[in-house]
Amino acid sequence: MEPIDVYLMYCAMKAHFSRKDYDFLTYKGKSRVPRNSFYKRKDRLFFVKLSKKYEDYDDIKNYFVANFITERNGYIANFNDKNYEIWKDRRSNFYDIFTEEIRPFVKDFNPIFKVKNSEHPFLLKEYLGKRISIETLVILDELLSFTKNWNRSLAEDYIWYDINKLMKNYKRFLTIDKNQYRIQLLKLIEESNDE
Repeated sequence: MEPIDVYLMYCAMKAHFSRKDYDFLTYKGKSRVPRNSFYKRKDRLFFVKLSKKYEDYDDIKNYFVANFITERNGYIANFNDKNYEIWKDRRSNFYDIFTEEIRPFVKDFNPIFKVKNSEHPFLLKEYLGKRISIETLVILDELLSFTKNWNRSLAEDYIWYDINKLMKNYKRFLTIDKNQYRIQLLKLIEESNDE
């Protein structure tokens, strides 16, 4: 990919992760950003380096996804290969990570989703404390659709608003085998009941 195309993809990704009215996949990565705006940027070198390092479209797309979920403001100076490598490792182990992250909670599963007095539910606190990943939240929501209830109960909570937006935007780039995760979750719950 040419550096200018990497820049345009960055702009489209930034719109995807920051605006409600834009979806990267729906618009196939196209945006209204003029091509010549690339030449006005002082950070062009970043896009040149990225285009040389990752020549494949999917690698560059995944690089941006990994960095946008880590650096939510989309500040390009904070984007780095370490975020991408960590994300690739997590992506290849989503199933195992999900299993390990959710295992401690299956014994008393339903209360982790409950919102009491507009306070953050236990599951959200675990995410904010970095004890569970955004992927685990997304997978659980795919299985249980808990965000509908949280959106009603936490309507005025700006922290939940940002996390919910991130989950929705990130979900578009994940391929989740709901059946596989449902079976695993039920198996974990069953094992915890046998103890």
